[in-house]
Amino acid sequence: MQRYFISDESINNELIKADAVMHKHIAKVMRQKEGDRVICIDPHKHVYLCEIIDITEGLLKIVETLDDNHELDVDVTLVYGLPKGDKFEKVIQKATELGVTRIVPFLSRRSLIKVDEKKWEKKAVRYQRIIQEAAEQSYRLIVPELTGCIKMNQLSDYLSEVNLVAYEESAKEGEKSTFKQAMNRLTSSITIVVGPEGGFDEEEVEEMKKMGFEACGLGKRILRSETAPLYMLSVIGYERELNCEGRRED
Repeated sequence: MQRYFISDESINNELIKADAVMHKHIAKVMRQKEGDRVICIDPHKHVYLCEIIDITEGLLKIVETLDDNHELDVDVTLVYGLPKGDKFEKVIQKATELGVTRIVPFLSRRSLIKVDEKKWEKKAVRYQRIIQEAAEQSYRLIVPELTGCIKMNQLSDYLSEVNLVAYEESAKEGEKSTFKQAMNRLTSSITIVVGPEGGFDEEEVEEMKKMGFEACGLGKRILRSETAPLYMLSVIGYERELNCEGRRED
């Protein structure tokens, strides 16, 4: 059943008025008819089973409120060094599917791209749409936040209970316990930082450590910048949702 995120303003008693994008998708893309049903999620994570009652006006009626929760039980902030090309689009899409709460684009010293503020604002509209579509597809109850681009001096604004930076030098040295230990003590929120194609230089990592980040390896192999955040999110998802028995034993 198709899912849509709606605003508070679109709800009036038991009726929902689809916005232009949602209306077009229901009528033109999905070719749905009056009597068909969809799922709507409001900003407060309330999930409604709705019936289309007027396809021309984009009007839906709430049939019932559902008990529906597909979110991770911890908040995950991904700080991601901006890569070249369309890699960023792929990462934000997959990160949304894997349960990220917030995505923070990061300009590090080795970032290979330049960011123009006006061009970024236009791109951000597209990025936000990619995130919303991925959230709908993966049965999320929230649309992850996409912040503006930040630099090192703003990174401390995004600290969580647990804070990790993926560092390839740690992986080369065989470090393999920091990420695991962090998972054992994680209860509410985590920030993961991943660099661009060139990774982070040693000075940057030292600056992050002073803020409270721990450098960690991600196994025996060196991962691409677009692979590392998805690996970390997958580990978090496994530990929080599929390894519950092992977590309780710890």
